[in-house]
Amino acid sequence: MPYDNPDPTDPQELVGVELPGDECVTREMAAAFADEFAQLGYNRAQIQALYRNAFYAGAHQAWQLLGDEEIARLVDESVNVWSRVRYVVTDRPDEIEAQPLRLIRSRS
Repeated sequence: MPYDNPDPTDPQELVGVELPGDECVTREMAAAFADEFAQLGYNRAQIQALYRNAFYAGAHQAWQLLGDEEIARLVDESVNVWSRVRYVVTDRPDEIEAQPLRLIRSRS
């Protein structure tokens, strides 16, 4: 099948839909974005910059609908929870016995 001429009966064709949502749904979506980026190791300023960047359409729309104060509250909550956990992955040569990953927690 040609790339520029998709078959509407193809079950593998990606279809996007927009679902209606209210302020509660938007808040949950914004919290999920904040959690995700906090888990990736982003700090408060970096996460807030993502919400202001139009490239991140979902986060940006949440920022426009909820405002700075609500987004800052959600980001602070996520950073306070997820910044305490750090994942450390180390690569070792094959001749050294494999060790399980260790969870390292900050002492703050």
